[in-house]
Amino acid sequence: NLLGLKQLCELINEVEQHFDCHELAELSFEFNPYPEEEIFALVRGLQAKYGKTYPRIRFSFGIQSFDNEVLQLAGRKSSFLGLVDFLRNLQALKQDSTVFNFDFIAFGKWNQSKKGNPYLWTPSALSFFTDFVESHFADSFSLYTLELFENQVWKKKNAEALISGEYFGTDDQIYEEFSLLKSILLDAGYRRYELSNFALAGKSSIHNRTYWEMESYLGLGLNSSSFLDAKLLSPEVLRALQTEKAQAGLRFKNTLSMDDYLAGNWLNPTENQNLSEKDWLIEAFFLGLRTDRGISQLSRFEPVLVANYQEKLKSYAEQGFLVWEEENVVLTDEGMDVFNTLVTELLEEI
Repeated sequence: NLLGLKQLCELINEVEQHFDCHELAELSFEFNPYPEEEIFALVRGLQAKYGKTYPRIRFSFGIQSFDNEVLQLAGRKSSFLGLVDFLRNLQALKQDSTVFNFDFIAFGKWNQSKKGNPYLWTPSALSFFTDFVESHFADSFSLYTLELFENQVWKKKNAEALISGEYFGTDDQIYEEFSLLKSILLDAGYRRYELSNFALAGKSSIHNRTYWEMESYLGLGLNSSSFLDAKLLSPEVLRALQTEKAQAGLRFKNTLSMDDYLAGNWLNPTENQNLSEKDWLIEAFFLGLRTDRGISQLSRFEPVLVANYQEKLKSYAEQGFLVWEEENVVLTDEGMDVFNTLVTELLEEI
């Protein structure tokens, strides 16, 4: 980790000096599960420093997979046995005010038995995952499907080989893995509160709700993103952001250049995105439908929905993809699985 405990505390203290944090509901940190002792020292130090100041500290750990071959292909510095050791030793650090989240990715890399039957990971790895989930030590899980981002280790592989499943799985295999892991989470009592997120009662991510519900937020640091609702865009703020007034809100980013940032040129005005009323409605519908709270005030979104959206909603409800009650629409688990199809067919443009 590039930042140690001292630097993290200095950053948080600096924020506390410039912002009112008395009603802060959650401090959230994301770590890799290695080096193990370094991570444990960070967790202990942050708990000691802020455990009594804020009601919740959320730690999210990037596990990704229990398959050794997948971990190696993805450039991870961990192994299944190393992750088992990490998770067992982490138990001693659990506190009432601490939430532990674990990130996994469905890579779709299925193995094959001598009889030709496909199986995920190894029997011992899948058994450990099931036992770990059923223990409820984890407060929540994030379960993603593989996406091939630029500059990651697997992007250096041949693109056609990647798509063919030579390294990781095909789309169908990725979905099969996602479905299997999802069923284990649901059977153990975790609630799916967003497309990729599952939690025990009262343990869902607080800070992520900010993004999904179109609330304003500030990003501090290189290349960080921010969003301000129109009501916060005073003339003074607009001048500072080097932009004209936006109708419904403004998305902006900080510079990626360390030299510019240290010189006080924090912003990257070329990334400014002024949201019109239509833009805002599209984003609010797209993001809101991803969650277990769904869409309220449905009629408000009519300007960006297809003309026959009510007919489509009725059909989706009959198929079990959503629950539609007057002005409220919430996707079921089955509906979340086909979110991309539903939202594309409902929005006039996206």
